[in-house]
Amino acid sequence: MIEISKGKKYSNLLLFKFENYELDYPTNIKDVLKFSRNSGAYNDMECINTLGQCTYEYIYILGLGSTEEYNDSKLFNSLGDFILKEKDKIEELDILDNFNEDVGYTLGETVALSLYRYKGIKQKTEDVKLSKINFISSFNQSINKGYETGCSINLSRELVNMPSNVVTPKYFVNKAEDIAKNRDLDIEILDKFKLEGMGMGGILSVAKGSIEDPNLIIMQYLGDADSKDIFAVIGKGVTFDSGGITLKPGKGMEKMTGDMTGAAIVLGLMDAIGKIKPKKNIMILIPLVENMPSGKSYKPGDVITTYSGKTVEIISTDAEGRVILSDAISYARELGANYIIDVATLTGSSANFLGDINVGLFTNSNELAFMLTKSGREVGEYLWRFPNNDEYLEQLKTPNADLKNSGSSCGAIVASKFLETFAEDTAFAHLDIAGFILNAVPKGAYDKGASCIPFRTLFNFLNK
Repeated sequence: MIEISKGKKYSNLLLFKFENYELDYPTNIKDVLKFSRNSGAYNDMECINTLGQCTYEYIYILGLGSTEEYNDSKLFNSLGDFILKEKDKIEELDILDNFNEDVGYTLGETVALSLYRYKGIKQKTEDVKLSKINFISSFNQSINKGYETGCSINLSRELVNMPSNVVTPKYFVNKAEDIAKNRDLDIEILDKFKLEGMGMGGILSVAKGSIEDPNLIIMQYLGDADSKDIFAVIGKGVTFDSGGITLKPGKGMEKMTGDMTGAAIVLGLMDAIGKIKPKKNIMILIPLVENMPSGKSYKPGDVITTYSGKTVEIISTDAEGRVILSDAISYARELGANYIIDVATLTGSSANFLGDINVGLFTNSNELAFMLTKSGREVGEYLWRFPNNDEYLEQLKTPNADLKNSGSSCGAIVASKFLETFAEDTAFAHLDIAGFILNAVPKGAYDKGASCIPFRTLFNFLNK
């Protein structure tokens, strides 16, 4: 798909331009640029037919704005937007990397993400036309690293885009086992019988209504033998969420195939970790269930016992994500994690408040809040920290159990406080990504469908 060379390979060329600073271009390109009307304004794109004045047939010029306002996010969004618009129009492209610093990672990652498109499950599918890209660059290693990370993100996006009759808990387990084998990672699969033996009551209760057996995936990468820090990232893996007995409305329920976006992000994240191999100790946990109504389903009013020993009164079976995550959080603590982050499409209230602009951040740790927010800002993904007052726990009190799984208001905050009780004194952060399941239209470097934000934030964080 991509090549990296020192010179021309194809008939079309993409180059970049600033408003207030002239990059160094080859002499024959400078002659053609004399006819350009592109001022270098951010996202200004111009196509020049060279009319035989140089060896390229067409030269595309993409504006990046002023150097004072430039950052990698602007390059990511402008290049991504360009490829989204042109990937079904042209077949081949040289990209001139003549920046004064190494931006190869951003170039490689952006190209990988923007070329991806979900093809669906069809008898006949059409491939993206743009199939040959050559980077004219000296930063081979950075470009390859960015491209490989982008491919891992696309792995996550593909899982989210696929239907739930394909992406079942068992399918997810098979995919995780393939990744562990390919990346030489430690993996353990806790199936239904092991979960029963261990007393994972949260995961087991949610899965009771489905014919699909639950699983808990644990994958580990130990990259720093000298450090005692272990970072656990947990992804909510509800491969389909009907709401259970607390049935969701029929309209829009087909989108509940994406209720495993957190799990997909975490699995792709481990694939990228296995490629890049940062100096950090990382584990992922993915609780996998299908939440369905049946005669065996758990019910409102039930009291269940979670892996931690805490009992939970079920108010809503549609508040199932926090129930399965509670077991995974407790188990991560038992495995020695001293930093725990979960990623989940957890509450509509978070999406109603933040839309698809900010990811909801809930944490008991100022350190995690600072590092995650900073990591997101550096890659152009934005996190907004919500309040964390213990007063919100009042809504979860019940005479029937240690706590209940749903409150009466402030849904996203109350859900995060429920999860935090299982993290206890461990540094904990919860990312509510309910607003980021599917893009209705292309945006930035992402085509329609899953973007898997905040994958890039987490990967940036784990690589520091």
